[in-house]
Amino acid sequence: MLELISLGAVAGLIPIYLGIVAALVLGRVLPRAWEAGLIGVATGVLLYLFFDLMHESVELTGARDIMSWAVFLGGLGVSLVGLVWLESSQIFGSNQASRVLSLPYMIALGMGFHNLGEGLAIGASYASGQWTLSMLLVAGFALHNGTEGFGIVGAAGKTPLNGKDIFLLGLLAGAPTCLGTLLSGQGVSSYLSILFYTLAAGSLLYVILSLTAISYTATRRLQTSVGILLGISLMFVTSMLLTLVSGIRS
Repeated sequence: MLELISLGAVAGLIPIYLGIVAALVLGRVLPRAWEAGLIGVATGVLLYLFFDLMHESVELTGARDIMSWAVFLGGLGVSLVGLVWLESSQIFGSNQASRVLSLPYMIALGMGFHNLGEGLAIGASYASGQWTLSMLLVAGFALHNGTEGFGIVGAAGKTPLNGKDIFLLGLLAGAPTCLGTLLSGQGVSSYLSILFYTLAAGSLLYVILSLTAISYTATRRLQTSVGILLGISLMFVTSMLLTLVSGIRS
């Protein structure tokens, strides 16, 4: 059990924290004019993850299985419409700063569901005795997850993140990888996997719409679009590197 948790930490938890720290350092070093670009990078990372999650959930949904349709549409609707309803009801907070700060937490939550699936893949290969594949998956997912820290930090905008926020955000996004490695030995139904993926996809889509609304202005469109391209490129390249070394697509 400790070995599985350690694999999950190295693959998900530690890289997320490193990515958050790297994004915070860049945010302080780079000029303010680059702020829209950093938000664009965050949006690009989330867009990649959104389509990846949708692909995974559709692959698990059966054309003749009406129950899988209900789980797919229900999970997506609950996360997307539910989060919009919570925001409109001001349950996230009564002032603008708390609402802005809620975006990184929504991102971390969506990434957590996504990384749960990665933990399941690592744990399954480890349980079957494929040690080399397990190590390759850990290394590949670690590289992949390091870029997700930019998605978390970019959403905060001008709102500073304190030490407590950084700890909770990293834990929310990275700890599910450890949980996934443990659950892999118990067996997870396809319906539960679809629910995980669609809840994550809906929450990420909510954040993508929110980031686009605050960053894609007349004076910052070019910087934002370049940042989006860079974010997608980072996720794509790390995913392809993982595929090259392990044969498994992230």
